[in-house]
Amino acid sequence: MAEHDADRTGRGAAAAQALERMSGGVFSLSRDGTVLYVNEAILALARMEWDDLVGRSVHDLAAQSRDLDFLHVLDRALASGEVEEFESFAPRVGRWLRRRLYPTDDGVTVLVDEGRPSAGPDVPDSLRDALERAEAAEVRYRDLLDSMAEGWKETSPSGDLLVVNDSLAHLLGYDDAADLLAHVSSANDLYVDPEDRLRGLASETGGRPRMIEAQMRRRDGGTVWVRAVLTPRLSVTGEIQSYRGFVEDVTERRDAERRRREAEEHIESRERSLLAEVVHDEPLQLVVAAMLRLEVLEPRLAPDLSEPVDQVVSLLEQSVERLRNLVAALSPPDLSDGLAPGLRTLADGIFMGTPTTVEVVDALGVPLAAETQARAYRILREALVNARRHARAAQVVVDLEERDGDVVLSVADDGVGGAVPNPDPGHLGMTSMATRAEDLGGRLRIESPPGGGTTVSLVLSRA
Repeated sequence: MAEHDADRTGRGAAAAQALERMSGGVFSLSRDGTVLYVNEAILALARMEWDDLVGRSVHDLAAQSRDLDFLHVLDRALASGEVEEFESFAPRVGRWLRRRLYPTDDGVTVLVDEGRPSAGPDVPDSLRDALERAEAAEVRYRDLLDSMAEGWKETSPSGDLLVVNDSLAHLLGYDDAADLLAHVSSANDLYVDPEDRLRGLASETGGRPRMIEAQMRRRDGGTVWVRAVLTPRLSVTGEIQSYRGFVEDVTERRDAERRRREAEEHIESRERSLLAEVVHDEPLQLVVAAMLRLEVLEPRLAPDLSEPVDQVVSLLEQSVERLRNLVAALSPPDLSDGLAPGLRTLADGIFMGTPTTVEVVDALGVPLAAETQARAYRILREALVNARRHARAAQVVVDLEERDGDVVLSVADDGVGGAVPNPDPGHLGMTSMATRAEDLGGRLRIESPPGGGTTVSLVLSRA
């Protein structure tokens, strides 16, 4: 056994010496992209030391050197298990390289040779000029990115950060683009909710750019609202190679819109309270007075008038009940006993006089904070009003539950469905409801197939 081990060690040392003597470059990667080995030719080509490369992520190294084509081919080789060979201009070393990737169960071994002629003394003047123009264009491209006031990024389809500019780095609290790339490898890690980016990509079709607004994490732990453009970069075969686009800080605008909504909600609440007071103090009291007057007059009426008077009194009693429900719906909500009782009272007022039945199912195990309850109440109130106005439903179910670690508050009806994001002018609409949900730290989901009813869900994270 010792002889076999010694023999194996000897063969390994001989193989290592052979790799070091090769004129071409050789390096190996693990399947997650960690550099495991480089030979002397690679170090010379990259003008870097062993410790600068080994142990680092090839995704970071390629992004910093703007060698994006290699990452695309690497992903393809790992996915297919087939040998890949390609030739491209490597901006960092300023020359064309031919690379062959040999995937194994443990990773990939890459052989590197000279590709097309570089701008050396033996290269024809026309080709040297073309290469120099290509290098100059690359420098201008990088300078343009770094001079832009807006942030800019390019990511692989899976989310690996390939290129960022200094403006994006500064927006997120990093010193420069290299500092951001050194600390963050995936664009998904930049988003407070990674699903925001994935939803944006899922909605992108036909090579058209998609714009999303979401929160990104800053290095200091804070957050910033951004508008991000996701524009696919396609290969000649139509395959998406990367997503690139601007990242704009919209925090001030979002804050201004939030303050405006809060002011509108305050005005709306005050108007509703005033209207409730007017209904209570005038129409309701007059109807009650009319009922009392009829009760006083009834003994003096002829016997044949007793039944018609009783019918009038019954109608007045129904009017009083409906006016009281209206006052309750208009008054500021009493949520001291929890969200569910307040929603029951609200729904009774909204659907009074209709054949629609309303059920409130409360399966929340933990009470919500008072501010969260009040703001969620306003969102669900809009959903209930929309159901009353548009759904033509026989049944509405308000469901409060915990699901997969989230609080899910939903209003579901069995009506006509087909709800649209921007309904009739004159009320807040679903777009505003979604924005209010974001202000609350949650998100709004709307499912409304034509003819299949509508479900509006407010999802709040328990984290």
